[in-house]
Parts: sequence; structure tokens; C-alpha cells
Amino acid sequence: MRRDYFICVFLLCICVSLFYVCFLPLYFVYGAEPVPREFGILESVLSWVYILLIFIVLPVYAAYKKRFWISAGLAAYGVLASIPVWFLPKMADKLAGEDASIISVAWAFLLKSIYGMAEAPFAALVPALGKRLPEALPRWIMPVSLLSYAALRVIRYYRNAYIAEQLDPAKALDTTSIESSGTVGSLSTKPVRKATMPEVLGTVISAPGKKAAAPREEGSNRSKSPAE
Repeated sequence: MRRDYFICVFLLCICVSLFYVCFLPLYFVYGAEPVPREFGILESVLSWVYILLIFIVLPVYAAYKKRFWISAGLAAYGVLASIPVWFLPKMADKLAGEDASIISVAWAFLLKSIYGMAEAPFAALVPALGKRLPEALPRWIMPVSLLSYAALRVIRYYRNAYIAEQLDPAKALDTTSIESSGTVGSLSTKPVRKATMPEVLGTVISAPGKKAAAPREEGSNRSKSPAE
């Protein structure tokens, strides 16, 4: 299931880019100046929807639902869109010479095709954002997808920690009192001290009525003996 998220997002980005390539002429071509042309309303609307989907909707949804493989699919497409910019400048010398191999020419053609495919959905943003920013947007897909996922996960972690701290019952105790000042910090590990009654010092004094009754009984018995 996780691989399905990755593959679906990766192929979705490629399919949208190929849709622009199949039905519209390329505007950004590697190593050549863009050919000026007019952009229709439908193309412009779809380009804005695409940029919102790639840079806001999918990254935020993946971070909120904890779907890392969605962010991984976006990051993989961002790597694919960045590969031509990484390798084509290094191949300029090999392609300029007469001893260029067929493999180098085919590899360069493939990289230029990937470059045009990745740039095609952003061409309609040129009238609003200028030429430089839309051309650089495909290289932002990978860092935006990964950083947004990490940032939202960190924010959620600290938010949950703050809520758990606020709901901690130990915070309801009075930390300024003498009894709880030494035990509030370790309430979860140390037992609560139980109250004990103080011991009574001294001897127990019995009721005086019981001791006084004994001599009277003896005296009465002595007085009755002579009469008997």
C-alpha cells in the first residue's frame, strides 16, 4: 500500500507534464531561448492548479495524514526534474567534440526531453511571475515536499507535548507550599507521605471514682464484723 502511494504520485506528476507536452508546444528548451507565444486561459488555470497541487495540497496532506510515501513520490519527481540540470552542463564538452559517442548523444537527448517535460506545466506562469522563477520551480519540488513534511511533523510533536503538559495533574498542585515543594517534581516516582497521629507522652490516669469506691467497701465490712 505504501508503494502504491509512491508510484501513484510519481506517475501522476509525469502524466500531467506529458499532457502539456503532447497538446502544447514547448516553451522552455534546454540550451535555447524560449519561443514567445500566447498562453490561453485554460492553460493558465491548469498551471496554477498544478502548482498549488504540487507545492501546497499534496505536501500538507501527506504531512497531516502521516503519508510519507506521498512526499517521497513528490521528492522522486523533483529529483527526476533536477537530473538534466545536474548532468547536462558536464556533458557540454563531450557533445561539442567530433568524437562524441552515440551513447552520450542519446543520453543528452533523453535529459533534454526530461527537462522540457518538467518545465512544460510552468510555462503559463511566465506572464505573472517572469521567466526566471517558473523555470526554476521544478528544482524546488524535492526540498519543498521533504521540508514541509518534516516541519509539520515537528510542529505536531511540540503541540502534543504542550497539550500533555497542560493536562498533567501534577501542575494543579500548589508548588509554593512547604509540603509540596519537595515532592511536586517527583510526584510520579515518589510515594505521597501519609499523615500520622502524634504519640501521647506520659502515663494514663484512670478515673478517680473507681479507686475511691474500694476503701468504702472495706470499711463497711469491718464495721459489721463486731455486731455479728
